Amino acid sequence: MRSLHAEWIKLWSVRSTWIALGVAAAFTVGLGLADTVSTVRGWDTMAAPDRAAFDPLGSAFAGLTFAQLALGVLGVLAITSEYSSGTIIPSLTAQPRRGVAFAAKAGMLLGTAAVIGQALAFGSYLLGQAVLHGKHLDAGLGTPGVLRAVVSAGLYLTVVTMVGFGLGAVLRHPASGTAALIAIVFLAYGAAKAVESWSYLPSKLLLSNAGDVVAQVHAVAAKPRLPSLGMAYLDLALYLTAALGLGAVRFRRDA
Repeated sequence: MRSLHAEWIKLWSVRSTWIALGVAAAFTVGLGLADTVSTVRGWDTMAAPDRAAFDPLGSAFAGLTFAQLALGVLGVLAITSEYSSGTIIPSLTAQPRRGVAFAAKAGMLLGTAAVIGQALAFGSYLLGQAVLHGKHLDAGLGTPGVLRAVVSAGLYLTVVTMVGFGLGAVLRHPASGTAALIAIVFLAYGAAKAVESWSYLPSKLLLSNAGDVVAQVHAVAAKPRLPSLGMAYLDLALYLTAALGLGAVRFRRDA
């Protein structure tokens, strides 16, 4: 409990945490609202195929694309800031059991990211549905697939945060960790797309594609590059396990 309390103080006493959360909230609200308003305004002139493919959460979650970057960077900074400032030494002196120290850091961030992720997801959903209601395009939480998609959007943001944390633990430098995060979340899409003429497997394993799938209400049939819903959840679990596993191994080896 003392380790968790110490990590709580570290996380919330630095300016970067508040900046990252502020950026995430601003992008979530601003872009989600702008995209939803644009959808409502263009609904009457929208082509029939586009109307048929309309997802009531798609425009509301537009801002989450950028919010994930802010939360991922928060994950990176949650551990690399101690290496940059040199405070990792007194931290490990106070808690010499490195497995316990890493678990406390990861556990505190995981709990925080889970709460923030769900708050952003449900906030985006409620705001988007309020705008869509004017055209009777809104979908309640009782609509099949809606609650699952909203909760899963928050889950995806949590996973991205922890992937950033794991990368930070492995690389131990804010710039390196952030660059690796951007490569995995954003740049890997281009590389996977380049080999789709040979195989769709790399695209099916992308973290960003998994996030797109779990946050959708409708099925992703006829989109061979995207994973199935079950595979998307498996992808998230694999990324989370790999990031925390590699981070734990690196953290326990040396300071």
